Amino acid sequence: MREFITLKIDIMTFKELFSQFGFAEIRPAFLNLWKTNEPKLVEQLDLDKWERIYQKVQALEVKPSPYYIRLGWRWETCSPMIDMNCSVYDKADNHLNCPMACYPSWSEIAGMEVVVEKDIVITPQELVAGLLWEITYFGGTEEMAEENRKRIFQYQGAVMDTSKRL
Repeated sequence: MREFITLKIDIMTFKELFSQFGFAEIRPAFLNLWKTNEPKLVEQLDLDKWERIYQKVQALEVKPSPYYIRLGWRWETCSPMIDMNCSVYDKADNHLNCPMACYPSWSEIAGMEVVVEKDIVITPQELVAGLLWEITYFGGTEEMAEENRKRIFQYQGAVMDTSKRL
């Protein structure tokens, strides 16, 4: 496991990060993720729809969680299920729980602190765009994401139980 160092003063929750910017402010970084990771789909993006999704994510009610989010490296050219660059860890023992994209409760994610490893160069807008990319990786709502995860992992022959630790 890679060691990480961060200053406590720099740590914010997912919700606090999202409350700092409107969609217009993260839009260039969000588009860049699409251009880099899904270039064939970028022309089909409905940015008005993504703005509505962003606003719903901003409005999430926070639920307490025993976990935090750790960004190990930037999202460009990453796949959450392969690279696991943005994952959920246990606060008590720093044990990896799952990729953030697989965490089932968006309200708990909203309350999680986000820790960025010290060697990552990323603007706050790029971080928020990446977190939006991550939380919506399997769908634009919590319910849609859950259904898509179930369908995908059952299709692959293994149902992922996100309530168990990796």
